[in-house]
Amino acid sequence: MVQLSSVRESNVSLASTTSGQIALFVGATSGIAYHTLTEFARNSNQPKVYVVGRGEAKLSKVIGELEGINPQGSYTSINSEISLLKNVDTACEELKRKEKGLDLLVMCPGYLKLSRVGMYFPGNSIAPTKPGKVKDWKDLTPNPADNADGLEDTISLRYYVRMRFIQNLLPLLTSRPSSRIVSIHGAGREGRLNENDLELKYTYSFLNASMYTCTMNTLALAELASSHPSISCIHVFPGVIITPSFDKFAEDWYFPLRFLFMQLVLPFAKLFTVSLPECGQRQLFYATSAKYPPAGVRDPPGGGVALPKGVEVAKGADSKEGSGCYLLNWDGETIGDENLLEEYRKKEMGKKIWEHTQEVFDRVVGKS
Repeated sequence: MVQLSSVRESNVSLASTTSGQIALFVGATSGIAYHTLTEFARNSNQPKVYVVGRGEAKLSKVIGELEGINPQGSYTSINSEISLLKNVDTACEELKRKEKGLDLLVMCPGYLKLSRVGMYFPGNSIAPTKPGKVKDWKDLTPNPADNADGLEDTISLRYYVRMRFIQNLLPLLTSRPSSRIVSIHGAGREGRLNENDLELKYTYSFLNASMYTCTMNTLALAELASSHPSISCIHVFPGVIITPSFDKFAEDWYFPLRFLFMQLVLPFAKLFTVSLPECGQRQLFYATSAKYPPAGVRDPPGGGVALPKGVEVAKGADSKEGSGCYLLNWDGETIGDENLLEEYRKKEMGKKIWEHTQEVFDRVVGKS
């Protein structure tokens, strides 16, 4: 476990290590990413920050808070409903018009949902089609629970939206001597994938949605880090955190059940969770420390803030020290099923996941 005292020591050193870093925070108007954002503003020297979120009033409030925390920084909001990939493209184009480089990309969009309403049917059939019988996705009637992209919202936000940001902003990230991508989701919760149903059109469940998006985040980031040694790719499980997403999680429950969940279960659960302020401090450490350097840049400042005494460079997802892609538990230590990940590396599943992801992008927004 990386001690919180070491985390704070490293964060305080950020301002003297770098200056004028350009960072983009996605899904940071509340919860974990918001607390990471405020810690970044508090500990940085003249940062230039872009915040992607939904709602002008909410964004204006966040920008005002950042200006109060660190008046020497520059803060810009990008108002966008990013659950749709075309809106991700628009948000990225806005950033690319203003900047030629990006040092840090932090992403934590998403919310919890127990079930997926509706099924996919070919034509007017009353029975769901098995994956092997589908000849053309155009023959499928859209699931009424899905968004306008034809994607289930929580899956899109936790995986496809994040990869679209990365793909669009890769020229900015690679223009820097070193840069970082942090995807806050579910490192260590990987599992076996059905390659014929990666979108979970036929086998959706709350647990599958979580496991698939965790696994795909890990495999895609590992593939990216292996081909871009100047980028450190970090997938984090932040721990059990009580965030505003729990309100949305229970909003359509029957009142008695919702009341019990909100008034009894959540207060009790808080006794065993990581606080949002501590979580934000830890995420900033993961995003900036030399404990998690890019594979091709090991020394500070490019490799991150110099290590506090007693802290060592972490092992990557391939079990090699400082290899550029890191799967982190809430406490900053590496996590993951090494046997499963090694099996997927041998099968080149990272490449297959990126190919699938590009096929989805081509289907939704057209070929680039």
